[in-house]
Amino acid sequence: MSFDLWITSNSPGEVSSWVGGVTPKLARLRPDWRVRLALVPCPYASGAEKRVAQQLDGVHEVLSPWETTRWYFGLGKLGWPKARQGLVMFLGGDPWHALLLKRKLGYAAAGYFEKPSWWSRLFDFPVYGHQGEPRVGDLMVDRVTPGPPPARPVLGLFPGSRAWQLRLTLGRFLLVAEELKRRHPEVEIRLVQSPFVQDADLRRALDHPFQLGLPSAQARVQPDRLILESGLEVLKRPGGQPMNDLSMALTVPGTNTAELACAGIPFVICLHPLAFLGGGGLPGIIERLPLPSAWKVPLRKRKLRRIRYTALPNQLAGRALVPEIIVDSSLEPLTARFQQWLEDPDEVERIRQQLQEVMGQPGATGRLAEWIVGIGDAANR
Repeated sequence: MSFDLWITSNSPGEVSSWVGGVTPKLARLRPDWRVRLALVPCPYASGAEKRVAQQLDGVHEVLSPWETTRWYFGLGKLGWPKARQGLVMFLGGDPWHALLLKRKLGYAAAGYFEKPSWWSRLFDFPVYGHQGEPRVGDLMVDRVTPGPPPARPVLGLFPGSRAWQLRLTLGRFLLVAEELKRRHPEVEIRLVQSPFVQDADLRRALDHPFQLGLPSAQARVQPDRLILESGLEVLKRPGGQPMNDLSMALTVPGTNTAELACAGIPFVICLHPLAFLGGGGLPGIIERLPLPSAWKVPLRKRKLRRIRYTALPNQLAGRALVPEIIVDSSLEPLTARFQQWLEDPDEVERIRQQLQEVMGQPGATGRLAEWIVGIGDAANR
């Protein structure tokens, strides 16, 4: 008898790291299961999730957020009929989407959460990453294979996986890299291009940056590199590859902060008081409405003051293992921090060790896959 596993997920980090880490192991454990990934609406999505998810091992069908929503209301078709036995697994997005699927399908609902919450108590079978029982660990750890740092200093630029993030960050990150290269010619620069980002997105971000009161670099986008007006060439490297060729990084908040921490790569988080922060509640609703920026900026600034940390390793440690720098009128604080690290390798090594310690041990994706198989068998006896 066939068994259907429905997985809900949403944005780039969850699709590539959580789903992409678990489904290959599920396929080895239960090759007879049919796995359908139901992407759900999400303000943090890049729009490329379905394209990327269709390439994941162990996923047999992918529904876009629109296709998932239409199917909720009986307007869409599936690639195969619903099986009598199955399980809904929450791996990202708003949890209520998984609960809605549970009700429509008549399956039990399981979910992966970082710690116990009001939402997790609504699931038949919750499992946890960092706090609570049963606990499997952090799924991000398995995505990264730690290794020794490169012999030369290499700065990785992580401008984000969404078009609006690129318009905020790309030109500014390139200016930081250009200035650091001027001060330390031995530094090599790499632009880490997310699989959710195409070259056309890079060109649009460079041609039309958001106005933040900060300068923004101009560059030509070529298949393997970006060439700045100064002549500096920044090589591109695909995201999702081992990070052992990087020694430090400049990034935005997101799941990549966990991946960098797992790899033991010191990084700097860049924030701006005018940048979209996301989140829930009334501020999150206001942020997504087409309202004047004058209404949104005070909420963003208040949220920046209220949020203690945005980097996942900082949240886990309860202290600033890596710096989170708010830039307003100048990019110099970012450049100065990397210059400090280049001149103090002992501090860099200390941060490297602390990041890896706080993220925990590998094996979480395998443990979660085994747990899902056990729950699936138990729920359908």
